[in-house]
Formats: sequence, structure tokens, C-alpha cells
Amino acid sequence: MKHKSTLVKDAVALILGAAAGFINGLLGAGGGILLVRGAKHVFPDSALQPRDVFASALAVMLPISAASVALYATRGGAIPLQMPRFVLPALLGGTGGAMLLSVIEPRLLKLIFAALTVWSGIMMLR
Repeated sequence: MKHKSTLVKDAVALILGAAAGFINGLLGAGGGILLVRGAKHVFPDSALQPRDVFASALAVMLPISAASVALYATRGGAIPLQMPRFVLPALLGGTGGAMLLSVIEPRLLKLIFAALTVWSGIMMLR
């Protein structure tokens, strides 16, 4: 049987994952931010480096995003003519970012993430 603190962490992780999926499905973005910030608080004693947390959040966001796109498409929400304009550049950018993830210092990675989060919030308010 799992230790009580492990069960609590598992439950919080399940809730965090569900919340990230909900936010991403609702807004089209933001679930990854919730996962990155939440993972630090759910697993503060883990040996995970910041880049491990970012990589894990990216891995989780792929199926969440795919499910959201599929649901949007079945309800007529996806715009097929615009998608090809973004898919290839996004794949190339994602590949480049993932390759840089292993060489960027964790402190700089945190600063980039914070700046992007603030910028994104400001743009959403506008």
C-alpha cells in the first residue's frame, strides 16, 4: 500500500492534470503553465530539474491539445485552411525549443518562462 503522502500527491497530481486539460480545452492555452507551476508545489522534494518539469509539461500538453483539436473539429470550430500555416512552423519551433532545453541554464529558463507568462497575461487582458 502506498504511503499517505504519496496518495495525497497522486490525488493532487490528478486534479492538477484535470485542471490543466480543462483550462487548455477552454482557452486553447494555459494548461502547461498550470502544470509547470503546480509540479513545483506538488513535488517540492523531488530531484526534478526545471528542464525536466518543462519537458514533462510539454509531453502532457501534446495529448491534451490533440484531444481539444479533435473536439473543436467535430464541432466545426477548427479552421482547416489556417491550420497548415501554423502546424509546420510550430513543429519546427517546438523541435528547436526542445533541443535548446537541454543546454539552457535552469535559471534562464525560469526567467524566460516568467517573462512569457507575464507577456501572455498582458496580451490576454488587452
